[in-house]
Amino acid sequence: MNEFEKTYCETDLKQDMINNTKEYYKILAEMFSYPEHHLTNRYEEFEDAMAFLLPEKKTEIKDLFLNHKALSFKDQQEYYLKTFDVQAVCHLDIGYVLFGDDYKRAQLLVNLQAEHQKAGIDCGTELADHLPNILKLLVTTEDQDFANELGFVVLIPAIQFMILKFSNTENHYKGLLEILLELLKRDFKGEDLEEYVIPEQYFKGEQDFLIPSPKQTICDTLCNQRKKI
Repeated sequence: MNEFEKTYCETDLKQDMINNTKEYYKILAEMFSYPEHHLTNRYEEFEDAMAFLLPEKKTEIKDLFLNHKALSFKDQQEYYLKTFDVQAVCHLDIGYVLFGDDYKRAQLLVNLQAEHQKAGIDCGTELADHLPNILKLLVTTEDQDFANELGFVVLIPAIQFMILKFSNTENHYKGLLEILLELLKRDFKGEDLEEYVIPEQYFKGEQDFLIPSPKQTICDTLCNQRKKI
């Protein structure tokens, strides 16, 4: 492949990233998964795509990945476990982030599992509310109303709360969460979903999980229909 062909293909790939949200959310799902050898090449692909999507953050994104790639593969795995598992800074199970072990998380898990099955997604050894699984569902579901609710009502507040857990700590995954939040806010504006916004007073980061608004209904794909009645 000559330089022109290489440049053309790279530009075409980046444009696909912009036009097709499925691509960058799928790669983000991998970025939040336990590090495996086959993901190594995806780091550079994601870094390039994000630099194109968010040019104002190009240097910040480059540094974010440069520091992480400097770690050995084993150290990357240990870093992941320390962040999300052993003495976790925060958790990747979105239902827990929102509700803790409240019955509402169980309801969310049941609803999400049904949606995963409809979309043909295998959650593997993780639960239905695990962030990588939810990101895959976000771009695989054919129900756009459900995708909008999942992005705006569920993911945006959960990711905001997760970022608070890092406080002033520098962490590779905090940087990724900030990128994810920016993309979610750009892609999911929450038209007709304003009543489900969680009040700002809940975002203090002091509690173990985010307490939802009493009016909030999570992952109820009939919410828009109810409003039309």
